[in-house]
Amino acid sequence: MKRIIYLLMPFLLLACQPKEKPAKVPKTENKIKVGVFNRNGDSPWCILDAVEACKIDPNIHVEVVNAAQIASGQLDHFDVFLFPGGGGTSETNSLGHKGLEKIKQLVTEKGKGVVGICAGAYILTDTPDYACFRLSGAKAIDIEHDHRGNALAKFTLTEAGKKMFPEVAHIDTLFCQYYEGPVLVEAKGNYKYSSLATMESDVHVIKGTPANMTNNRPFVVATENGKGRSASFVGHPECTPGMRWMIPRMVRWVSKQKLVAYSDKVVRPQIFKGEVVFTAAQKKKMFAAYDKLKKSPKEVLEGIEEIKNMGAWSAKKWINGLVRHSDEAVRIKAAEALAWMGRTDAITDIEAAISMEKSATAKEKMGKSLQQLKEMIGAVK
Repeated sequence: MKRIIYLLMPFLLLACQPKEKPAKVPKTENKIKVGVFNRNGDSPWCILDAVEACKIDPNIHVEVVNAAQIASGQLDHFDVFLFPGGGGTSETNSLGHKGLEKIKQLVTEKGKGVVGICAGAYILTDTPDYACFRLSGAKAIDIEHDHRGNALAKFTLTEAGKKMFPEVAHIDTLFCQYYEGPVLVEAKGNYKYSSLATMESDVHVIKGTPANMTNNRPFVVATENGKGRSASFVGHPECTPGMRWMIPRMVRWVSKQKLVAYSDKVVRPQIFKGEVVFTAAQKKKMFAAYDKLKKSPKEVLEGIEEIKNMGAWSAKKWINGLVRHSDEAVRIKAAEALAWMGRTDAITDIEAAISMEKSATAKEKMGKSLQQLKEMIGAVK
């Protein structure tokens, strides 16, 4: 036990940094260069969400990168590599053996950082008979039931997590999107992870998937890897309203930069009040809400509100176009929903809609939503 404590002490000391009085971004601080991995266009929404989350931090410079750039050494000057959700196997196949080894070398020998989200968390694991980086200190289990379902899942912070995310340390239960992320347990490899959060939701809505597999498992882990660091998110904070700031926070941690406080424009843990597991019955409600978006203005307004309340995973795909709806109330409601969701990628949509808007009332209300979204970019205290 003493040996374990000694091994964890360096991490715990570092993790305590956020507990200090939050600091502004130093003017002299260099930009943190982050490459978000694109495996030949797969899962564009996950890539977009990761890019937009990084923009919360004014000192993060983010680019979408590919396997050829990584393997050839074109990105050796980058500080952090972020592997988004999608498909773990497609990511590793795209990287190939040399790409995998290149990232591992950059992290362990050159002091770079790596962040994995969902599928990205899979490839950071040390899972037998699975192509992965073997960096996180965790292994994925029950892979045969990988397609277990999705939820607006509940999670709790560990003591280390409360130090890393002090803004929400006082809240007993938090909520985050989960979509078939890995079930993690400790691996017997070279690295030991620190669990920052624990998943409390039991997601097994697909027929044949076992119960009590996802709950009480690590939800966010952080690991020291030689000269570098890695962080893994089993869920999807990057597309969860109010929780997107967790991504730039861990980007800073893996890049060994000072942890800064983000403003309440983006730190909004109070948005969701309860878990929503997308069972067959719940999915039926979700699709019914989506269907309302094609009907009368009254039904569209109802559908938008229902989608928001249930934390519907695919809502991001449906709302943007509604700012160009023929009904004024719908246009206003759609803009407000996009601001509530933190969809900074919709800024150009709302700007274009306002430029075409003839109603002074709509212009004013949509303008407020636009301003809310713009304030989420570079949102530090």
